[in-house]
Amino acid sequence: MSEAPARQAIIDAALRLLEDRPPSAISGRELAQEAGVNYGLIHYYFNGKQEAFYAAREFFNQWVVDSVMEGGSRPVSLSATSDYRSLWGVAGHLALEASEGWDDFDYFPVVEAYLKLFARTDPQGDPVQHATVVAALYALLLGWPIFGSHNVHTAGLKDDDLFAVRQQIKSLVESLETSVGIGPANE
Repeated sequence: MSEAPARQAIIDAALRLLEDRPPSAISGRELAQEAGVNYGLIHYYFNGKQEAFYAAREFFNQWVVDSVMEGGSRPVSLSATSDYRSLWGVAGHLALEASEGWDDFDYFPVVEAYLKLFARTDPQGDPVQHATVVAALYALLLGWPIFGSHNVHTAGLKDDDLFAVRQQIKSLVESLETSVGIGPANE
């Protein structure tokens, strides 16, 4: 395996593993095994497992912007986060990870794509409102697939109510999107 494919294999393996667990629950050796590479290559390319997960995070976020947000031209849809397990699995595990350094990033491609989209659709809008809408969309779009069923049951509702609750979440997302001048994401 040449240099570029081995490096990408490690990033791809990190993303597959992050679908099910946070970085702190994945060993460097497990990452190497999943990637089909020698453990030493993790240190060679990334100076350790943590930096490999940083690279996976950057790759993932850029992929979300390029693919799911179609180059930043549209918001992430509720159906994308509900139906595409790796989207919420990876994003959720990275967001919930408590290890040091995860919040030290200066560049968040998905957030920047949203803010640029809002600046185009709501040029006179308040930047604080724009940032608040991004945060609320993250909470709804990631929170629903991760915590939705649990929260519905905790609130005393039954499985039969999940569809109606999902429709209410969709309505909230659409309302937030409308507040910054974009129509609802295509479902």
